[in-house]
Amino acid sequence: MKNTLIFLLALGLWSCDTPRGFGPETPYYHFPAGSRLVLKRTLEIPANWATVRLQYGKAVAFGHVQEHQPHCILEINTVRAEPQRVEADEFAIVKAVRSESTLAAKPMVFIRTAFADADRPAQMFYKTIFTLHSRRQPGVLRMTCQSDQYAAGVGIPRHLTVGEIRQALGGLFTLELPGG
Repeated sequence: MKNTLIFLLALGLWSCDTPRGFGPETPYYHFPAGSRLVLKRTLEIPANWATVRLQYGKAVAFGHVQEHQPHCILEINTVRAEPQRVEADEFAIVKAVRSESTLAAKPMVFIRTAFADADRPAQMFYKTIFTLHSRRQPGVLRMTCQSDQYAAGVGIPRHLTVGEIRQALGGLFTLELPGG
């Protein structure tokens, strides 16, 4: 009995010190060097914008994204009065970081919302931000993939998995990871 207890204690301590690798099916996945995003066809950035929102493999107008579902925002470095094109290309993922951002609830004049007087924000976006690089299109800066994690039915807030990011990009982009 004493040996079993010592063994279990040692096993417990060893497991606390063991580095863990999280696979792409988890929201904790670390994107390795050599990861890239491949744009399959030309994408148009709307006039007077430097971003385009993507959901289910399609460009979605600002304000029409289903924020509780995975979606991505592609960002370029210029705003122009005319639409801009991002051509089919391969973009190296130079850096991938995760962050959270909130949108605070504001009490309305006549409408009371459940969280209007609370300190809790109305929306909480868990973001995966990819810094991108292409020699052919240096003006393409980053892609942010996210979803509102305070939406009804979401459960425990978390970052998107690789599968959810791929769902948002559909056939428009391919997220390629080294080794498969």
